[in-house]
Amino acid sequence: MSYQHYFAVEDVTCEKCDARIRNALLTLPGALHVELVRTPQNIADVLLTTTEALSLEQIETVITQQSVGTTHNYRVRWSPKKG
Repeated sequence: MSYQHYFAVEDVTCEKCDARIRNALLTLPGALHVELVRTPQNIADVLLTTTEALSLEQIETVITQQSVGTTHNYRVRWSPKKG
């Protein structure tokens, strides 16, 4: 069984930001795939596919931790389920 999490991350401004977010999400339990598209408004639309159910807090924590030591303030904005 797989789980899909749709959300946006605010303050994603460059390729380094993309990589930070993608790599952080891939450390989560059961992470299979991260699809990330950065918008001109510095928001990344994300689809995370996992084999394990994750709490919203797990995802939010791993994202916000990526702000530490940077000038960014990454924040998760939850999207309704697609499809």
